[in-house]
Amino acid sequence: MKQNPSLRVGVVADDLTSATDGAAPFLSKGYAPLILRNAVGLTERVIVSIETNSRASTVSQAVRATTAAISALADRDLLFKTMDSTLRGHVREEIIAALRASGRSRLVLAPAFPAAGRLTIGGIQSVNGIPVSDSDYGLDPVHPARTSRVAELIDPLLGRPVILAQDDAREAVQQAATAPILILDADNQDALNRQVARIPDPQKVLWVGSPGLAIALASLVPAAPDRRRQANETGAGVLIVAGSANPVTHIQCDVLLAHGISVVNELASARAGGSVLCLRTQTQRQADASAVLTTLADQCAAALARHDFDGLVATGGETTAAILDRLDIHRFLLTRELEPGFPVGRAERPDGTPIVIAMKAGGFGSPLTLLHAARDLFAAPARKTESDGTL
Repeated sequence: MKQNPSLRVGVVADDLTSATDGAAPFLSKGYAPLILRNAVGLTERVIVSIETNSRASTVSQAVRATTAAISALADRDLLFKTMDSTLRGHVREEIIAALRASGRSRLVLAPAFPAAGRLTIGGIQSVNGIPVSDSDYGLDPVHPARTSRVAELIDPLLGRPVILAQDDAREAVQQAATAPILILDADNQDALNRQVARIPDPQKVLWVGSPGLAIALASLVPAAPDRRRQANETGAGVLIVAGSANPVTHIQCDVLLAHGISVVNELASARAGGSVLCLRTQTQRQADASAVLTTLADQCAAALARHDFDGLVATGGETTAAILDRLDIHRFLLTRELEPGFPVGRAERPDGTPIVIAMKAGGFGSPLTLLHAARDLFAAPARKTESDGTL
């Protein structure tokens, strides 16, 4: 693809984690992607990612939200609809809604995410060598992986997909690459990057895939032409909100406690002073998860109001979304990653108060991940973003 310094990218995701995962690879090109929590308030930026919250919605709500978000970004040079790498969610319904709203003539699916052990081989999606529908993801009580065959996620009304194997001969690639519907095999990220690079006229494609595809698409985008920087982070204090029941998160909280950081289940139990505080849920899963999230978000808001915290670390996508709802934050800029898969954003509260937000999945990271995040955000020198870094 001919590199165009004005190339614009649109990302549409069914939850907040996917919205940041789909945009984060473009940080390496010098951009600060804008994350919007709905299609309202779209402003002109090179990289825009819209969260539809449709994975938690009904099918009809998901179709409407996807259609609205894709329509809002349909004039973008590259248009990317995320999908879960374990094939969960309203994938089939959202694909057909997205393609109809996109104005694109072709559909390319690439759900492989090799860095997380999710591979596509022969059109079959696997996780750590197990077909996803036979793995634990097939037992998900809310959004199970019902199939491992990527082709079954494509409504027959759209046509029959062609599978492009990563080792196909040149002639086969040239013939397959122009098919109206294409599924890309990939068992490593380099292979996926090559697969994407050999698709002609990428601006005419609706791209559908996981963070692996986001990485591959970012390789097509030129670096920001003006990478001057301005400070956008401070380090007055850090509040960690651990809303995930995943054992990985609770191990990370135990490490915080072992290093002298206050870790409490109730804000009232927090000791006075201290530059870092961790609020966490009970280690056991609670019967009313929604009520637990609401209480945690309320305590987070109270802590931010009472203490000098300008940094926030949230674990778990639902936790992050609940906190942002409570703080009335509907847009933020991604500025960097603490680790791959652990992005940092800069937002403003309704009163104009700036806040730095780092967010990660509950099962992500090593035992030291939260400790390193707290130290990084608190002790960080002024961090930077692209020169047009206003919200």
